[in-house]
Amino acid sequence: MVERALEATGRAYRGGLFVARSMSYGIILVTLLFLSVASPADSANKYAGEFLTHGVGARALGMGSAFVAVSDDVTTGYWNPAGAPDVEGRTVQLMHAETFGDVVNYDTGAYIHPLEGGAALAITVIRLAVDDIPFTDFYEDENRIYYNEADITWESDSEMAMLVTYGRRVSDRFRLGGSLKLITKSIANYTCYGAGFDVGAKYSLWDGTTLGANLQDVTTTFLSWDTKERELIMPTAKIGAAQRFELPSMGGALTLAADADFRFENRALADEYHLGSVSADTHYGAEFVDRERVSVRGGLAMGQLTAGAGLSLGGFTVDYAFGKHEYLDSSHRVSADYSF
Repeated sequence: MVERALEATGRAYRGGLFVARSMSYGIILVTLLFLSVASPADSANKYAGEFLTHGVGARALGMGSAFVAVSDDVTTGYWNPAGAPDVEGRTVQLMHAETFGDVVNYDTGAYIHPLEGGAALAITVIRLAVDDIPFTDFYEDENRIYYNEADITWESDSEMAMLVTYGRRVSDRFRLGGSLKLITKSIANYTCYGAGFDVGAKYSLWDGTTLGANLQDVTTTFLSWDTKERELIMPTAKIGAAQRFELPSMGGALTLAADADFRFENRALADEYHLGSVSADTHYGAEFVDRERVSVRGGLAMGQLTAGAGLSLGGFTVDYAFGKHEYLDSSHRVSADYSF
């Protein structure tokens, strides 16, 4: 018994080293690929697609958004379209988030439907809104700026996206998927529309060890405003690795995950790391599931603490995620799933 335990520990350790090396090589290759094919960073509009970076589902958010290689639930259309075939049964989810206190209203919905032949179709809807934004006019002369309260109007910002996802199991270990992304944004009386594509891959090295990649806005997403202005959302490369450990003695399972997001918009100090026009954010997460009913989670999202918990009963699942922010108020997210 002891010898078997030592052998299992050794395999897990060697597996962890292999995952780390594979992830490093993958990051380097994808970074070089995007540097060679992406449009110049100066042509992009920073933060044009920022509302799409908040994430979907309290489970993933409680794990620090380290979900690219996990992506095995109804939110897979957002995190990695290649994970769609790993979802068992039809599932619908709704999520509401109080982001940065009550400054931002953020809501998502998702549905996944398995198909024959190891495939699945998913739909994800994302909406972010900010109300009571003051639009002001200022009158200036050589010495003073005059403020006229009568010139203030209060407007709202609304940003929405719908992702239509298809994923297929290519082999026992390899899955591929893609998402068509439709976007609409409005602020005050101005509106824009856009479309783009995400492409994902997921590979199982062996039981419990998974690599994942999601290339968001892979063709560059174009947004066209009714003012004739245009915005570009540059590609983002999301790379991740996950390791699941079955713990029969404890009646559960432990999942550890790590992701890195690479962007090419010259965001500089807005992200954790940057070199020239390339910047990166990291995500780390852990989840312990007890008897497939109770879940406890924790993680780091760009260096900020996250935590969460979940409860599953009779096809219903409720998840909660907490997100700490260094400067703004904390965020609270609640999602509810029903599988049938």
